[in-house]
Amino acid sequence: MMAYMMAHTRVEVMLLGVSVMFLGGIMLSGKFKGRGAILLVAGVCIGIGGYLARDMPNGSPVMVALGFLGIAAVILMFVLDNKKNAAAKMKAALKQAEEVIEATMLDRFFVECVLSEADDFSKPKNKQRAQLLADKYNLKYPNGIEELYKQGLNGHKVVSQRLVLNRLEEKRAEERKEFERLNKYSDLTGKAKRIAMLTDRAAELRKEAKSQDQYAEMLMRSGQQKERDWATWGGIADGIAGFGAGVSTAVDIQIQNMQIRAENEKRRRAALPSYMFMTNSAQGNRRNADEIMKEIENFKLKLVSDEPAAELMKKISFSNTDVLVSETGTAMVCTSASLDSKFRIFDDVPAIVDGTIIAEIYDGDQLCGTAQLVLPMYGLGQNIPLNGICIDCCKPGKSYTAKFTAKNLWAMEK
Repeated sequence: MMAYMMAHTRVEVMLLGVSVMFLGGIMLSGKFKGRGAILLVAGVCIGIGGYLARDMPNGSPVMVALGFLGIAAVILMFVLDNKKNAAAKMKAALKQAEEVIEATMLDRFFVECVLSEADDFSKPKNKQRAQLLADKYNLKYPNGIEELYKQGLNGHKVVSQRLVLNRLEEKRAEERKEFERLNKYSDLTGKAKRIAMLTDRAAELRKEAKSQDQYAEMLMRSGQQKERDWATWGGIADGIAGFGAGVSTAVDIQIQNMQIRAENEKRRRAALPSYMFMTNSAQGNRRNADEIMKEIENFKLKLVSDEPAAELMKKISFSNTDVLVSETGTAMVCTSASLDSKFRIFDDVPAIVDGTIIAEIYDGDQLCGTAQLVLPMYGLGQNIPLNGICIDCCKPGKSYTAKFTAKNLWAMEK
């Protein structure tokens, strides 16, 4: 029973090592490359520590401990980063306050008065407390403590307004990125649109495969010890202490190299499951990219009709349409579009509609702006969600409606 429990625990340790290596690989693809590398090495150590070998029937607790130290180090890095970021944000906020009101002591005086509920100067205790706070921050009040409090109130309003404006600007930057993403293919027409979308997807898959190959190679290299050149070291010993010392040194180094090779092989076997997972994923992504390129070649043979865009719009129905307005005045048009299921081109060829639709945003009868709804990669089918964005065209809190017209539409063989 005890042996079963120990074996079960070792399996869990090895699985943990594989999971940590996988997490490290994911982090390497982002902005935490250094920490991802640490986790990769930590995962290898844990995997090796849980692996049983002839010379290590109980695994290697030391390697497992090193792995957990690596995990703890990464966690500590994140904790320290959070503290550092919080301190940086506080420093930035203080600097912003200084730039806006040019008297941070005045703002602190005002905030502390509010927190102390010393803002009703009809009560003598509040007036005295406010005077004590003004003395604490070395503030003069020749026109009375109430006037100083009003100055603090006005300054604090300016700070709050600036913070709101900064937050709105950050929101606008996010909305501009979303606008660019949604409209990337809006000006492409005919087969060029789908070819561009498929080509970009194939490029993403190949890039991901390259990263996975790099991670896999790193997994196999991590923890590998380099063998020593026994001939060189033996020659050095021979020159220093004579022929016998050279032979002895060469034999010792050969024995050490045998041990290193055995240890390297053990570590290689421990890392092999993760290596195979990463390489198989890379092969799958390259295979999918190759399939996409074949799809592009086949797609070039699809039929395209010359039916006018206005006529194609009559085949499309819209439902569940909403116009969502953010606090910046940006409108997001969300709708669900469907194409007539019996739609055909050239009388009997099943087809889809592709292209871009314009959503006109109205406040009553007044046109406020337009948003482009780019149809998905494989065109329009049944109940396809569409989204479009119009920057800074509406007012928050108001209700808007949308009408749909064609920008560029074409019908194409399925």
